Amino acid sequence: MCRMLGLKNFEYRRHKEILEYFLALAETGKVPRGDTPGHLDGWGMGYYRNGQAVVHKSGGSVVEEKRDFWETCERIAHSKIIIVHLRKSSWPGTSKADHAHPFSLKNILFAHNGTVRDYKTLRREIPGPGRPRPDALDSEVYFHNVMNFASLGLEKAFQKAVQHIKKSNRYSSLTSLFSDGNMLYGYRQYSKNPGYYSLYHALCGDAGVISSQPVSPHLPWKMLRRGKLLVF
Repeated sequence: MCRMLGLKNFEYRRHKEILEYFLALAETGKVPRGDTPGHLDGWGMGYYRNGQAVVHKSGGSVVEEKRDFWETCERIAHSKIIIVHLRKSSWPGTSKADHAHPFSLKNILFAHNGTVRDYKTLRREIPGPGRPRPDALDSEVYFHNVMNFASLGLEKAFQKAVQHIKKSNRYSSLTSLFSDGNMLYGYRQYSKNPGYYSLYHALCGDAGVISSQPVSPHLPWKMLRRGKLLVF
């Protein structure tokens, strides 16, 4: 579970306010009914430098590591795509950088909000060369399942993987952000808690923004419909 933010045509100086609003969700963001507040079980940023995916991740609380968060944002400065993730773990004792999002493989960035409960079954179905490491959790397995169909092209691979999981696995949500460095994709799908597994989008000048919750009162936010794949 998490809060996610994606920006197309990111510039730190122009979009710092959006990042400030998003960072506040680490403590104030919506949580599923009955859950404790906070998305403090790891955080990460994925972006592209000279066309190559770069990931900076931590298993710590972003509230305790705000300096690292802002220094990373300043260092990125600008990127055609950036994906930021604040993690709320579904699995106790897994607050490690390895399990923080986004994940990167073959220059694709991927972040997920939700839980695939029987992910170990899904993992066994992925052919050996594409199978994730043994301690990979559900979101990473979900991503590897997408990449298992990469020969179809990213968009078709994603749709193929989602259809398989929807048919064969138990999940709370498959809501996700991903990118190939040129396009930013947002997808919303859930089996419960639609108020939590939300995804909003807006235009900010020439920048496209996708977020789990609205992160600026100044933008014309629209909710992404269930089952819809948005492309910026």
